[in-house]
Amino acid sequence: MIAVEQPQSPSLLKRSTSMFRRFSKRESRPVLPVSPGPSPLPSPRKLQRRPTNKDPTAKMITHLQTIEFSEKAPAVGSPRREVELRRRVLASDMRTMPFPASPCVQTVAWNVFLTPEQAYSLVMGFRPRETDDKWFIYSEGPDHSGKLKVHFHRSWTGMKIAELFVVIDLKGEGAGKIVGIKWDGSDQTNGLEQEEVKYMVSTACAFVLEISLENGVL
Repeated sequence: MIAVEQPQSPSLLKRSTSMFRRFSKRESRPVLPVSPGPSPLPSPRKLQRRPTNKDPTAKMITHLQTIEFSEKAPAVGSPRREVELRRRVLASDMRTMPFPASPCVQTVAWNVFLTPEQAYSLVMGFRPRETDDKWFIYSEGPDHSGKLKVHFHRSWTGMKIAELFVVIDLKGEGAGKIVGIKWDGSDQTNGLEQEEVKYMVSTACAFVLEISLENGVL
């Protein structure tokens, strides 16, 4: 077991944060379906606010942004890379740029169910290791109500392309749901439109995180 900790993001904890309330006013404590069949790994993969009492060696979580994960990522399909020890990607791992101050930065609802494995991958993020790895992905949260933001940047330039708004079931198996997406539709991204950015994010998730969002509702 490892404890992954990152600085608390005040913007995620403010009640005035409107993006999640806009898309999920009734989903602050979502009741999400659980995939049938046995779980591929035991409970250490859960995204929990506090450790269970079953493991006497478990570390007590004393910080809101501390999340406990298993040392190895859950197996998802037939991964391109070998399963390895993973460290959560941090915003400080690479130089990035925020969204431009432009009316072309847009936000819309997106309805995509996430399995615990998919939610885990989005939380952990991705740091490029090769020239062909064109994405840098990191997350903020989840906060006490399970709200998570996932940021998608181009690895070569640090340009921010998109941001996902996710709600994770902290009390269950760690499943989640994408409830919204924000993206840069300005000239610097050649005027990305809604369908294009959703396809781009889905492709990035498939290529570098090895998770499929093909069941998402556009």
